[in-house]
Amino acid sequence: MSNSDDSPSPEAPSDSPASPAPSSRDASPAPLSLGGTPPPAGLAAALDSAASLPIKAQAKLAGLLAPLLSALPDDQLDNRIIRLCGQEQLDAKQLAPPLKAARFLFLHAARQNLDADALAEDIGGLCSAAPLIIQLLLPCYVAALPVMREEMIAASLQAHGRVLANVEWRIDTIGSSSRGRQLNVPVAMVTFHYQDREQPGSFTIQMLPSMVEELRNVCDELLGT
Repeated sequence: MSNSDDSPSPEAPSDSPASPAPSSRDASPAPLSLGGTPPPAGLAAALDSAASLPIKAQAKLAGLLAPLLSALPDDQLDNRIIRLCGQEQLDAKQLAPPLKAARFLFLHAARQNLDADALAEDIGGLCSAAPLIIQLLLPCYVAALPVMREEMIAASLQAHGRVLANVEWRIDTIGSSSRGRQLNVPVAMVTFHYQDREQPGSFTIQMLPSMVEELRNVCDELLGT
């Protein structure tokens, strides 16, 4: 996962008009979403700009925001917004400011593990059009929060090494080999698939029944059973 939750303060794409000027609410007390830091200049105005969107665009806003909340490098954000808006035949220049502002706020709220009520309170302190923003976008945050948290956990693990992603297995039997005849022993072939930062990998290990039993004991201990 990229460090998308450290994305810069919301702004329109370079080929679009600038976001509306910051409102007086930008001087409000720091939202919980931002961990006690003041909101970026223009955040409130960019969120409030959703109120001036056409009704059709408002109805599509949450659907456009949802795919922007997954792992996404910041340098791809503008192109993703343009593509998504194009699919809906909507004006990306109009939608970019509220989408970027909501993405910025939601990613930071997810980092703080804020629930819907706390985020709604933050939006209420930031936005003149808070009731509409909450109605349009808060359900999107509620649906996306578990996924955003999972991505943050995965990124936290991958930052320090390999992370197990999947396990596959099969049971073979060794009948005979050059080392001995009529061995007739079952062998578990277990392949561990892992993610190492951006590169996937795997390795396979063979286990005799005694080591399978030992592995089960370790798993039981780890799970606290």
